[in-house]
Amino acid sequence: MLVQATPYALPLEWFDGAVLFWEEMGGLASHVWSYLQTLRHCGILDRISGMLETPNASPSLPEMVLDVLGGRDIPALGNVEFGHAGPNLPMPVGIRVGLDAQQRTLSLLEPTVRPHAMTGPVS
Repeated sequence: MLVQATPYALPLEWFDGAVLFWEEMGGLASHVWSYLQTLRHCGILDRISGMLETPNASPSLPEMVLDVLGGRDIPALGNVEFGHAGPNLPMPVGIRVGLDAQQRTLSLLEPTVRPHAMTGPVS
């Protein structure tokens, strides 16, 4: 999400009500903290409705997430099995989801694949 600190930043409206998911792949904790601060300072954390992070994160990662979120009332769910290391859940982008941090559930609220009308002959 460092693209947000460049002229190629995504429109902030794209994050309205979104559930942000990201993974930490053994990087330095200071890098993760910097990435999260970028999201905070560009206004994304004020627009999202939830956050997911992968398991096996560095021990200080939950504390960093809480620090970056500050007093925002955003549910954050850690140790979610998605990302590069398997087995993992596919994370569809751009669909509505329900996130309940108390019950530790993430529900897909719409289909992940839309029907497509075929054109031309099928062999």
